[in-house]
Amino acid sequence: MWIYGPLAGLPVRPISDRLFTPGEVVRGTWSAIAHGTDLPDAQRELSTGAEPVQSVRAIPHVTPPQHPFMAAGRGNNMHCDAFMSDAYEAAGPVGPAMSVSSRTQGFGGYGTVTFDRLGRIVAVYSNGRGFQLELMDPDMLEELASHSLPGRPWYWIFQGILPWKYIGAGMYFYLDDQDRAVVPTTQNTIQVVQTPQDEDGEFVLVREYDLSEHVVPMRWPHRDSVAWVLPDWGGAYYWYATTGGVVGTVNIATGEVQTLRLDGEIIENSFAVAEDGVYIVSDYALYRFNHDGAGRVNVDWRSEYDRGPGVKPGHITRGSGTSVSLIGGGDGLVVITDNAEPRIHALFVRRSDGVVICRTPLFEEGKSGTDISVACFEHADVTGAGIGRYSILVENNWGHHRFPTSRPEPGLARVDLIRSDDGTYRCEQIWTSPVRGICVFKLSFGSGLAYTYGRDEDGPVSSWYLTAIDFVSGQTVFRKLAGTGQGYNNWAGALFIHPDGGVAYTTTIFGLVRIEDSDQAQNTIQSASYIARGDP
Repeated sequence: MWIYGPLAGLPVRPISDRLFTPGEVVRGTWSAIAHGTDLPDAQRELSTGAEPVQSVRAIPHVTPPQHPFMAAGRGNNMHCDAFMSDAYEAAGPVGPAMSVSSRTQGFGGYGTVTFDRLGRIVAVYSNGRGFQLELMDPDMLEELASHSLPGRPWYWIFQGILPWKYIGAGMYFYLDDQDRAVVPTTQNTIQVVQTPQDEDGEFVLVREYDLSEHVVPMRWPHRDSVAWVLPDWGGAYYWYATTGGVVGTVNIATGEVQTLRLDGEIIENSFAVAEDGVYIVSDYALYRFNHDGAGRVNVDWRSEYDRGPGVKPGHITRGSGTSVSLIGGGDGLVVITDNAEPRIHALFVRRSDGVVICRTPLFEEGKSGTDISVACFEHADVTGAGIGRYSILVENNWGHHRFPTSRPEPGLARVDLIRSDDGTYRCEQIWTSPVRGICVFKLSFGSGLAYTYGRDEDGPVSSWYLTAIDFVSGQTVFRKLAGTGQGYNNWAGALFIHPDGGVAYTTTIFGLVRIEDSDQAQNTIQSASYIARGDP
């Protein structure tokens, strides 16, 4: 346990399990009277099943290439890596016994959780107006150091963007190869902040780049927002994108900025970067960009998709709701979903030219939509070479959500793309789980499980569960009760897995929750040989 820094020794305040809406208070009181207990049977933790540890078998996969200028192998942004795969090498919790702990500072939570080379948590906290970069003990959730980021202006409430729909200013950031947090701010700057490197260290602002003149001009009180920043594969430039539709480069050495505006288009989702370019999806089209060696932005190709007739229930904007995800090498694929009616489609797009090579419809007609990134990878043989089979997981977020209550339709679907010997492709939906959620879920190669987090639909008060789903079969392996009440509500927050394995974290609207395996389960994970299943 680390016990240094200016806030060392301050107690960690756990999230309360009694933060209820008025409706929950009424229902919970009546249930307690009727059942003679605080929580009826429907609210108690469900059985984890018979020895879930036995299901720990790794998924043979092609490992995404390591970006040379991003933190290696430990989750360096909201979606794990430069390919935005949402898939961790480490094993998540496998049970059967798990413990839960939490941390709160009142209303507010964490958009992105990353891990430095010492395994400590580096995350940005926000309560809607204020923002703070934090270093935390991954076991005790104790704050070790902090760095104040610019807050939203006093008139932010007039901008028409509610706190739980705001996607700018550090909700997305990444950790670089030197353990520096590269953070876009509310002032449309990029801050590069070094994490503490020793026991008496503090965060140090290394450099700040001003992009305020390189965004879409808007009439007061509205402002465009620099929301996403990633490094070019060559390391000389930052790529950035704004919600208003600006794509730009920043010369890291000189600070020179060059931009291209996507006229009439907006960007809602994070982007991906590879050796062959930068992949960004707007509300109209999917793009691959490059620069000319001097930072000037060029469009390699533009591929339009069905943006749908309007904003679907539960979505932030019209158009694709997924971040851009990459699979394979330069001859690989880009994956997004469209916004079509009556059903959305998973789109597999060729990276070389932007051609859609396969599409498949998802979920129930009229109740189909996603506003969450897919998880994706290419299957491998025993040598680690790709076998021409690609898998994605897609979550259904369609629903009439009203903060703080989400009502998503069921559905977490696995879709495979299979390459034939003649070079053609076919899509196949393998399974659809009835799980419900609006969570940025994660896949663990180490445990062979997909993890999501959501609300139980049956009880009088909200109860929140970590759910593990078998990647091969789509069957639920276990559900772990994290807590009750709105303090455990993750409201489109993300899950994260510690690089040492056995621990999952989820952000909530009141803080951070940590779910850890028992010592026995962790020992099993560490000693297992992870014999993969014969079937993909």
